[in-house]
Amino acid sequence: MPRVTIVGSGTVLAQVGQTLLEVCDEHSIRMDTACGGFAACNSCRVAVVSGELSPVDEAETPFLDRPDQRLGCQARVQGDVVVQRDPG
Repeated sequence: MPRVTIVGSGTVLAQVGQTLLEVCDEHSIRMDTACGGFAACNSCRVAVVSGELSPVDEAETPFLDRPDQRLGCQARVQGDVVVQRDPG
């Protein structure tokens, strides 16, 4: 099982294919989501420090300002990953 580290909140285990938002919800880690996880806002945006996530989805592209950013509701865990909340 991949390890997901949210800087400042700890490390948890995840299933391959889960979104970062799903992982946080499952482990009671706070991740904002104004749109409910439908890629319609940027409140769940994170900065990827390292690791393996799914490719950037077309729906999240308008909300990303830098190449290291992802939306937690769209980025799917592929392997160990370290992210930091990005109020950006």
